[in-house]
Amino acid sequence: MSATRQQLAFAVLGLLGLTLAGCGFQLRGYELDANVQSFAITGMTRAQVVAPLKRALQQAGAEEVAQSEANVVVALLDQRSERRSVSTAGQARVAEYEIDYAVQYQLLGGDGTELTPTTWIERQRIYRLDRGNIVGSSEEQALLQREMLQDVVGQIVRAMDLVSRQAVSADPVPDAT
Repeated sequence: MSATRQQLAFAVLGLLGLTLAGCGFQLRGYELDANVQSFAITGMTRAQVVAPLKRALQQAGAEEVAQSEANVVVALLDQRSERRSVSTAGQARVAEYEIDYAVQYQLLGGDGTELTPTTWIERQRIYRLDRGNIVGSSEEQALLQREMLQDVVGQIVRAMDLVSRQAVSADPVPDAT
């Protein structure tokens, strides 16, 4: 009887594996238009968003090059990172914090032409402070900060993709005559 159960368990696991493989699951990534083959990041190159932005652009197939050789230049103009209390519990102790992260950027062509106006991207998250588990609260804050950075990176990459697609569609079509 146990051999039958074991065979049934293997069959169920196999079926589950086939289902996951066939559903098209893949890790989320970014795709860029073929026009964005290279990029450069200027301005605040020590901002928190720089490393994840470079990683995302490289995973999308773009190569980091000098500003003069880049198809698209990401000019990081400013960043803000703040934490403030939003609610209190007994004895006026903080119960919840709001963390805020904002980046100001502009996209430029390799020749310095303005592709987008100066834009702010801002993200906020709220988390509860558990005085009985300070380590857990700190880890939750760090996780939320990473999520906000990924949101900002995703928005910049999508803006780059959109601008490059618009530039292609704005190019005049050569006359076939």
